[in-house]
Amino acid sequence: MKKLVCLRMVIALLVVSFLNAHLVYAQANQKLDINKATVSELVTVKGIGKVKAKAIVDFIKKRNGIKDMNELLKVKGIGPETLGALKQKFEVKPEG
Repeated sequence: MKKLVCLRMVIALLVVSFLNAHLVYAQANQKLDINKATVSELVTVKGIGKVKAKAIVDFIKKRNGIKDMNELLKVKGIGPETLGALKQKFEVKPEG
């Protein structure tokens, strides 16, 4: 009887651990909304320093948001490679 209870507890712990790991993975891979991005979030992207991050934030604010990530190519210093790095962490999310 004790072995059955222990086995059930081990199975329950494994299931809970799996679900927690899956949740953490999903949250870590969820992209942020570029229209709500802060300078501190943007500087975590390779190739983006404080000056460029501020330029991105200002660009987005000036336009009251962007509809497509490719619009960021209009920001001085943002080329295809940097845009690709930004797209790994950010996306344009629908309003709502």
